[in-house]
Amino acid sequence: MELLDAVKLRKSIRGFRPDPVSTDVLVELLKTATRAPSSVNSQPWEFFIVSGKILDQLKRECVEQYRLGKKPNPDVALPETGLQGVYKDRQVYLAKQIFSIMGITKDDNKRLQEYWEAMYSFYGAPGVILVTLDRTLASEWPLIDIGLIIQTITLTALNFGLGTCIMRAIVDYPHIVRQIAGIPENKKLILGIAIGYPDWNHPLNQLKTVRENIHNITKII
Repeated sequence: MELLDAVKLRKSIRGFRPDPVSTDVLVELLKTATRAPSSVNSQPWEFFIVSGKILDQLKRECVEQYRLGKKPNPDVALPETGLQGVYKDRQVYLAKQIFSIMGITKDDNKRLQEYWEAMYSFYGAPGVILVTLDRTLASEWPLIDIGLIIQTITLTALNFGLGTCIMRAIVDYPHIVRQIAGIPENKKLILGIAIGYPDWNHPLNQLKTVRENIHNITKII
């Protein structure tokens, strides 16, 4: 796939086929993606591929944490206040798009609960890539490198016929992830990537998000 096509076609996949993805394919994908740039070639990223019965258990436990009303407590701290202004507007508009597609009305608590549980089941993805940083990397700068590698993974995945969804929800309960997937304490869980073959019949995979007009966010000096 041509690079520009990949950039334009990449989207968050929220419905996957159950077909497993070969570990060999995922390793080859990551091998390619690690050509992403990083500060002074530090390559601070490390990956854990989770699938099969271990992933099934992780999904169940994350859903259970949500049902129990446990607040997310990811290793990368959540801001004390939510988004404000135009950033909040964009978030709200996306939520309205999703709820409209799924037929979830304002007071439909049952359907809303089902949607959140689907999210904490990682939208049924047959595989997850956990992206971690070593805790010795105390500076916030390596997070920029993590952003670069994650974007590269999502674009590379298209060449293998795979779809992805970058998800904080996968690492919302890090103690659960560590317990089930055996992630060492010295590895900070940054994000998870749900990965698999897209189910193009799933209504949420028809979602097309909007982007701000380039002239509103660019200044020519």
